[in-house]
Amino acid sequence: MSAATAVKAPSYPAPQTLRELDRLLSNSGGPSAHIIVLPPQLAARLLRRNTKNRNLRAAVVEDYVRDIQAGTWPLNGEAIKLDVQGNVLDGQHRLHAIVKAEEPVTTFIVGGLPQEAQATMDSGLRRTTADALSLADETNAITVAAILRKVWTWQQGDRRFTRRISPTTTESRALLEKHPEIRRSAEIAMRTRAAFPHIPQSALGTAHFLFNAIDPDECAWFFQRLGDGVELSSGHPILALRSRVTSERAKEGRIAWERHLSYLVSAWNAVREDRPLTRLVVRPDAPVPSPK
Repeated sequence: MSAATAVKAPSYPAPQTLRELDRLLSNSGGPSAHIIVLPPQLAARLLRRNTKNRNLRAAVVEDYVRDIQAGTWPLNGEAIKLDVQGNVLDGQHRLHAIVKAEEPVTTFIVGGLPQEAQATMDSGLRRTTADALSLADETNAITVAAILRKVWTWQQGDRRFTRRISPTTTESRALLEKHPEIRRSAEIAMRTRAAFPHIPQSALGTAHFLFNAIDPDECAWFFQRLGDGVELSSGHPILALRSRVTSERAKEGRIAWERHLSYLVSAWNAVREDRPLTRLVVRPDAPVPSPK
């Protein structure tokens, strides 16, 4: 395409002050909507008008900050919403994120709404990563989304899985694009779970992803034996793993997710080291060990 015929990117208003924004949104006929480039300094000024809103959730702000700083914040139709006095009715998390990210964001903004409209905002169910993957026709979307969340957490260095932070949908999709083999891990996890229903699919899939990166052939054998229990003599680590989770679930009813992964990694490491293991024990407060 030549320079003469190149399509120019749309140019949106970029108000710098509240007065400029109010002038843009002023409409005697009722509410009005615009797409604007919202800079951090104006977002901070709008937050002074955020006088009546729900409690701020810091984790949500951090999610938005990461997407903004990565340049992956989409123009998705979600709007900053103001009432007839210019007070913020909806969008405080986005405003705080813009300020913290110190980056301008292109967004819809709606002004002139009745104050009572706030009661009906955000009343729908939030769309999850699994929902987004399903809409993209992703096979096994729920399992894939769960594995992505755990793999992302692992890659952030949280080996106890106790931090109250999760990847955004954008971060999850980027991780899947970088590691499409996670789809295969989801398939193996579902197959293994069907044969041996005592370990969550997300733990199985996360372990498969980690082990497969080390030794694909041994990983395939490990999960086949974990599922069917065939040819496992006394002292074999996989037999110890199967016995441990079966007895512990029967006794306690539920096993913490990170402990499932610790059991899987401990058994894998023993297999890799050709080390007998008659009883599988991990400390409840210990981080998940690294697979070898």
